[in-house]
Amino acid sequence: MKKMKKIEIVLESVYTNKLLELFRKNGITRYTIIKDIEGNGEHGLRQADEVTDVFSNNYIFTVCDEQVFLNTKEDIRSFSKKYSGKCIVSDVMWLL
Repeated sequence: MKKMKKIEIVLESVYTNKLLELFRKNGITRYTIIKDIEGNGEHGLRQADEVTDVFSNNYIFTVCDEQVFLNTKEDIRSFSKKYSGKCIVSDVMWLL
């Protein structure tokens, strides 16, 4: 088993490509996207049946080494301030 960081981000779908660009810039090339999620947060109720991506949210997660996370942390913080979104980071164990 290997210690890793799991980064989970919920953001408006229209900003997904900008986040993926940020990931690539920081060497994060593996991730999972779950599109059209729904929930109720700071921006109110977001439903998964929106016709356009304007009001829908995506859930993106990745797992990376701690150093990669430390190198990426401030970029994600700046991204969240500019484009909104929620980011949760947790310690996880990668089963090898």
